[in-house]
Amino acid sequence: MLLTAAGLAAGVALVPGRSGDLIVVFSGEMKGYLSPCGCTKPMLGGIARRGAVIERLARGERPILLENGDLTAADGRQDELKAETIADAFGAMGYDAVGLGEKDLELGEEFLQAIQARTSARLICANLTDTAGRRLFARSVTLQRRIGGVRRTVVVSAVMARRQLAPEGFRISDPAEALKPLARAGDVRILLFHGRRQDAEALVRKVPGFSLMVYAHGPDTPAPPVRIGSTTLACSGTSGKYLGVARLSASGTVRSVSSVALGESVGTNSRIEAIRRAYLARVASENLLDMAPRSPLPAGAAYAGTEACKACHSDAHRVWSGSSHARAMGTLRAAGQDRDPECVPCHAVGVAHEGGYLDGKLPSLAHVGCESCHGPSARHVEDQGIRPPRGGPASCSPCHVPAHSPKFRYETYWSKVRH
Repeated sequence: MLLTAAGLAAGVALVPGRSGDLIVVFSGEMKGYLSPCGCTKPMLGGIARRGAVIERLARGERPILLENGDLTAADGRQDELKAETIADAFGAMGYDAVGLGEKDLELGEEFLQAIQARTSARLICANLTDTAGRRLFARSVTLQRRIGGVRRTVVVSAVMARRQLAPEGFRISDPAEALKPLARAGDVRILLFHGRRQDAEALVRKVPGFSLMVYAHGPDTPAPPVRIGSTTLACSGTSGKYLGVARLSASGTVRSVSSVALGESVGTNSRIEAIRRAYLARVASENLLDMAPRSPLPAGAAYAGTEACKACHSDAHRVWSGSSHARAMGTLRAAGQDRDPECVPCHAVGVAHEGGYLDGKLPSLAHVGCESCHGPSARHVEDQGIRPPRGGPASCSPCHVPAHSPKFRYETYWSKVRH
């Protein structure tokens, strides 16, 4: 048996299995990442790339498609739009089940029930009820598949770690107790566990009998799978950048676990891309960028715009003009995300503050300009004796975070724009 967590940057050439194996595609903690995001190539992820990989895998026996919770960050209206978009995309891709995570619960029961009504993918969690003990979602889904020429019943269950604090209106019971009735159901059993690896290991020792357990809250990249008894534990990473792929025999033995990196070379699925584009259109139509909260600037401070700096700082302006900072909004426009309030703050000046860049307005504040690093400088333009702050690593860190810019090193990047 081969167990590997090697991410495959190109295509979907998976580790060797056998013809007729059951293919299980799994991932978790999308955190609302519908598109590739970052300023370091290769950028990974995106639901349209996910759709392309799944389309290829589905050309043989139909795979089982699973997601292990935390679809979004559950932070306001935009994440509601994302959750609806993910539901639409999962329905189009033929997802079988979504195990719920703590972030999903923050969307509220009413919204989650609307999501369930919107998609064919079943929302499941065996140890979740309301405070009165009423079950809110199914404990499991039962699927029929031919594995190695034999018709088998596959039961997919989901639980959350009890340590997760339940939002108001929900109750999370002991996962081991909730799973006992399911540990012998069907011919092949798969568990989506929304909890950390150490909790997953403890749980599988209490309730054996599952072939594959997918856990959460692991590293950002796929973790090496481990085997405890007859159960293989696996985690696919976060933010929708990878898909885990497990191959199981008719007896439920996990033959292999691999991962597929959702890089540019895997292509895109046009139907899922259309769903993503429809989401961006909704973000724009609801004017979410201009509705984003903005904090006031210090008394007397105001933005001047990059062109106001050119007359006195021509050499610095020339260096800036040749940098990717000067084209930052252009990259968003090309991707159709120039009205996305999650993207624009790192591609324009002062979006988080009053007087900063607005949707399509104040073009002098478009792109990563002088005041992105030096702060609002209108008073300096009027009186050169008032010195703006010097830039430095602290100016870069809000946007060049590891998730979006994993190769960022201040000294290396500064050498490209030194002025």
